[in-house]
Amino acid sequence: MPAEEEKACDLISELYWAMRKIFEDRLEELGITFLEFKALMHLKSTETQGDLLREMGVSKSTASKVLSSLERKGIVKRERRGRAYTIELTDKGLEMLKAIEKAGMELEEKMFSRMARKEKSEFLSLLKKAINGLEGNR
Repeated sequence: MPAEEEKACDLISELYWAMRKIFEDRLEELGITFLEFKALMHLKSTETQGDLLREMGVSKSTASKVLSSLERKGIVKRERRGRAYTIELTDKGLEMLKAIEKAGMELEEKMFSRMARKEKSEFLSLLKKAINGLEGNR
């Protein structure tokens, strides 16, 4: 493998972990974990616990633990309907989503703070091409 490709992978990995660290620190300030964040993102488009575990690709027990934690924090409300649990975001949950979205925007602003608008646009375009290149090779 050429050194340029290795360096690209190293830099992309470094970028991912730097972003994740900053974002997880912000989530901790908000009082939720990364797994709870992932569940909240999926809850925008799912209605039951079963839907959530399929969307997240986690076990039934993991989904249940995450939802129990979010329920204790007043972020979601679960209700048993027959054999399934329906899940609904509370007002606090909706506010949490707004706070998470704001944190994501702040992270992106910080990441692009040293780039000109054109550089940002080129960077995003190149990332899309790289992703498409990988997905085309599956």
